[in-house]
Amino acid sequence: MSAPGKILVLITGANSGIGLELTRQLMAKGTYHVFLCSRTPEKGAAALKGLQAANLSGTAEAITLDVTDDATINAAFQSIQQSHGRLDILVNNAAVAIVPGENSVRERMQKAFDTNATGPAVITQTFGPLLHKSQTTPRIINVSSGIGSIQRRFNKESPFYRYYDLEYRASKCALSMVTANQYAQYADSELGAKVFAYDPGFTVSNLGPQNNKSSGARDVSESVRPLVDVLEGKRDGENGKFLHNTGVYEW
Repeated sequence: MSAPGKILVLITGANSGIGLELTRQLMAKGTYHVFLCSRTPEKGAAALKGLQAANLSGTAEAITLDVTDDATINAAFQSIQQSHGRLDILVNNAAVAIVPGENSVRERMQKAFDTNATGPAVITQTFGPLLHKSQTTPRIINVSSGIGSIQRRFNKESPFYRYYDLEYRASKCALSMVTANQYAQYADSELGAKVFAYDPGFTVSNLGPQNNKSSGARDVSESVRPLVDVLEGKRDGENGKFLHNTGVYEW
């Protein structure tokens, strides 16, 4: 599918939750073509069908991409390189929360890091050559979480202070260093990309059983609107920062 003149956006984990809503809001604008990435063809096709039924003015195509599977990552790269030859915006959104008590601590840590930190590192490195071909200012947005902030971890007033999910916290903290390194590689260089970590806030999603309205989670459409502002350059003055909807977190 060709998309002449459109801004090309790749979103991992885009078949549900924040990724799906971000795809929907971008398609509603009409100026974007979204690569809707999901782990299986079935999930991607179902998500795309739902979006197309809404008659949005933008376009999208489903791409099979599992951030923990190099074969699918490389196949997705080859497909987009051959059909479009460039990429303008990369949103590393796919994430996993680990159920406490499942398997060993080592296994839980490995699973969390593989998706939440290693995945974005591999995806960005793989698709970097296409970002270099961008026809606009390329952007890399790593969807993170404020509970990955080391400084905020010591805040006893935080409602999440007693939230002990080591695997999720540590993997999102690692994503901060991934982001900082990407800033040095892609932003503070001749490419001049914009690189951010972004926390959409506590949002209704399938990330975990606690991500529901009764627990205080925000509606996904509300959480995604400020993220669209980041994609559209409205927060470029905070390049290289750990953003949330109204400000900046300490790392």
